[in-house]
Amino acid sequence: MTQRQIHIGKQLLQQNQTEVSGQYVKIEGEDFYQIANYDQMKDFFISVVSDSNHWMFISTRGGLTAGRINAQSALFPYYTDDKISDGSPYTGSRTIAMVTAGDKTSLWEPMSEQHAGAYKLTRNLYKNVYGDKLIFEEINHDLGLTFSYAWRTSDKFGFVKTSKLVNNSDQAVSVEILDGIENLIPYGVESDVQNSLSCLVDAYKKNELQADAGVGLYSMSSISG
Repeated sequence: MTQRQIHIGKQLLQQNQTEVSGQYVKIEGEDFYQIANYDQMKDFFISVVSDSNHWMFISTRGGLTAGRINAQSALFPYYTDDKISDGSPYTGSRTIAMVTAGDKTSLWEPMSEQHAGAYKLTRNLYKNVYGDKLIFEEINHDLGLTFSYAWRTSDKFGFVKTSKLVNNSDQAVSVEILDGIENLIPYGVESDVQNSLSCLVDAYKKNELQADAGVGLYSMSSISG
């Protein structure tokens, strides 16, 4: 079948159709298994293990559920794998960047399908041989940047997300970036309540910032301020 160039307005959609491959690689001296161009595969589910009481189940689309001990202590909604994958745009890691090079500013949302086809991309997935670290990587060939984020576990700090941005070009760029996580649920919301009354849970969710300590508070409240 002949492939046609497709535009949205004046924007040419990039055809990121590349071959999937796998190999062992070293990252900071540790052995990882890399799945190159994993986004060309049908999305699948991955578990991230720990030597403590952490549990995490994550879709290759980025959506996840995670917690400690059992489903009643979940940090993100405890759903079936299809709902977790479908909820990827608003659950788990979220990154939005404004990249300025010269007099041009570009909007980039790594790992997101919101602007699929806007850039020529390569996406790679890495999991260490012990199964307790998972890294998502997106190489933006048009902007000359690579963004990656990793999930790890810590007995003291719980789940640890780290992010990294690398300039692959010899051109200086300015980047304004918002990087964080979405759809945390307050403590005490049991899985049965989340599954049967999720609309009410969303309606009563409340988050605050304790500015003096830099601590985020997530709770439920029916009192309007």
